[in-house]
Amino acid sequence: MDTKTSGNSESKNSSTRLSHKEKLTKYNINQRYALFTILLTIFIDVLGYSMLMPLLPTIVTQTFGASNFTVGLMIASNALAAFMFAPLWGKISDKIGRKIPLIISQIGTLASFMILGLSDSIPIIFLSRIFDGIMSGQMPIIRAYILDITDEKTRSAEMGKFTAGMSFGMIFGPSIGGLLGVINWRLPAFIASILAAISVIFVLKFLVESMPHERRLALKLQKRQNIEENNGVKEPVFTKVVTFRLFQLFIISIAFTMIFSTFALVMNLRYNFDVGMIGMFATFAGIIMMIIGGFLMKVLIKNFGEKKMLLFSIGLGIFTFISYPFLYEAWLLFIYIIPFIFMNIFIRSIIQTNLSKSVNEDKQGIVSGWATNMFSIGQIIAPLLGYWYLDIGEIMIVGLAIDAYFLIGITCTFFSLILLILVLIDIKKNKNFLWSNEKLILK
Repeated sequence: MDTKTSGNSESKNSSTRLSHKEKLTKYNINQRYALFTILLTIFIDVLGYSMLMPLLPTIVTQTFGASNFTVGLMIASNALAAFMFAPLWGKISDKIGRKIPLIISQIGTLASFMILGLSDSIPIIFLSRIFDGIMSGQMPIIRAYILDITDEKTRSAEMGKFTAGMSFGMIFGPSIGGLLGVINWRLPAFIASILAAISVIFVLKFLVESMPHERRLALKLQKRQNIEENNGVKEPVFTKVVTFRLFQLFIISIAFTMIFSTFALVMNLRYNFDVGMIGMFATFAGIIMMIIGGFLMKVLIKNFGEKKMLLFSIGLGIFTFISYPFLYEAWLLFIYIIPFIFMNIFIRSIIQTNLSKSVNEDKQGIVSGWATNMFSIGQIIAPLLGYWYLDIGEIMIVGLAIDAYFLIGITCTFFSLILLILVLIDIKKNKNFLWSNEKLILK
């Protein structure tokens, strides 16, 4: 962007709008304290979730005798429910604030874990997963909250801390869940319910509302002013740029989810990992997430910039997916998970940050909800396809035996190549790609 133009734009905005720092002060938001509070909330939520979810595929197939494809259907049913309701949660949080919808969503998660712990059949487990998807407002609301209290200069790094908060929960959750699961698979579900209750209490007592009534009112007035300036025409949420970047999230979601959702079962089928070993591996993955998201991301983005790190991560992703079928030994899995997590954190965080820059702050909740929706669609398609591959086991193509692991790897490579093309088009069409917070129109 031209420096002179940028300076004029900033001067105009400063005369009509408060700066980001002034907004935080006006609405009594201490950015550091607020971030710490929300990250601690994420940690508690993910700790409960990660105690059980990595173990669920093995539990469903071994305890209840379900097929691999049934596990895929179970994961997809959760994602389908989230797909239908996540945008609603984001829209509600824009209208009434972040805190109350977040609390209601957390109570729903608590109930879903209780249903799961008390389940005695596959249909009841399905019910718990579907209900959890319906009440899955935490992630879009928390993402919107982080967007509320950060500016464009620090947003990618703070979104990396969001991932780090999740990783802290994943360090301890899977190992605790694995140990408890060896005793009784229901124990992690009940402990997860208790942690969800603690999270609700924590949010009630400590979380500061980032979108109070006064701020929502100010945004409404600003919205009316924008409409008047545009001769009565409302600014659409789904511009070409927003739609294009949501599609990027959808594409990469398929690749990430296909491998991530099948990891537990693959470790059992390919490497004979039991529940405890799967939990330990997930803990190792959590440590890697903490290091990359909590420490490396901010440093690397500061030194190389978001655009270079995004392109590098996509390239790394293509190599990582290509190598997936060749992990013949279990120890290779511990090496493989490092680049997989690296590119996962960077690609998702940077694309979501870029998406957030395409809309005004009064639409962040809606867009965050639709970002979750794009992941949900990927989480519907990818597990069904991945677990179908595992059920097939092996197919013959031109006299060559192609196993499920090769099919998963080549499918993920295909989608990551599509993502690379989409990002390159985005960069070409938008010269201020990843630098500007101005409205962008994809030509």
